[in-house]
Amino acid sequence: MRGGIRIGSGIAALVGSLLFGAGESAADWRLYVQGGLGLSGAEVDTDGQAGNAPTTSLLGQDTDSSPLLDGAFGLEVPMNELVPREFLLKVRLPDWPVRFEIEAAGLREWEFRTVAGGEDFFTELNATTVLFNSWVDIPVVEILKPVQYLFGLGRQPRVRQWVDPISVYVGTGIGLTAQMDVDGTSNVVSAQDDIVDFAWNVGTGINYQFTDKVKLAVGYRYVGLPKATIDTRGPFAPTGNDEVDYDLNVHELRVAVRVLVFEFPSPWR
Repeated sequence: MRGGIRIGSGIAALVGSLLFGAGESAADWRLYVQGGLGLSGAEVDTDGQAGNAPTTSLLGQDTDSSPLLDGAFGLEVPMNELVPREFLLKVRLPDWPVRFEIEAAGLREWEFRTVAGGEDFFTELNATTVLFNSWVDIPVVEILKPVQYLFGLGRQPRVRQWVDPISVYVGTGIGLTAQMDVDGTSNVVSAQDDIVDFAWNVGTGINYQFTDKVKLAVGYRYVGLPKATIDTRGPFAPTGNDEVDYDLNVHELRVAVRVLVFEFPSPWR
């Protein structure tokens, strides 16, 4: 019976800690800059045709990877200070950092091969994105506390000291492909276009705080890019009236360094 009570209390403590557990102390708002690099892997499905005498099908799947660079400028705010305290009534929010940032990421350059009526059609795609992201940093120590209680592990101060600099981040963002170039050329057909369209991403990862001002972030992103539809030209498409579609799925691994550059008191105080 006691074991059941402990398990039930532990689950309640876990949920309460994640949703409502927070410190009451006020913290400053922080401005930061971030720079990073990563590996961008893209999968593409190609669908289309060129010409009608004979019709040349442009079909295929291909994958490629490319390095990338990114930079961001953002604001970090404790969750419990996002709005004035009086607006929250008696709701207690965690003091986990919530980050809002403008991010630019580029240098992506993927190369794909598509079968075009027995010939190979080669395409090069370049994509630069500008996104407005929001992230929540969840301290691992906050997740550890109810787990320690649930399993009767005690406070484990050494373990807490080791995980104290570590946090898990999750978030999403929306924006634009500030530049997306599609350039395909072969002896069968050619295609070229510049695209500006909606883009988005979701991601998760781990932060490690080296000092009060410097953090290292390692994580994963899925980047949603627009489906590129462009006109084709060539021996089988002299008028350029035919089209080819590129449907991209982009997965990225990123490493970044985040540096605090300025902090100021909450405007709600």
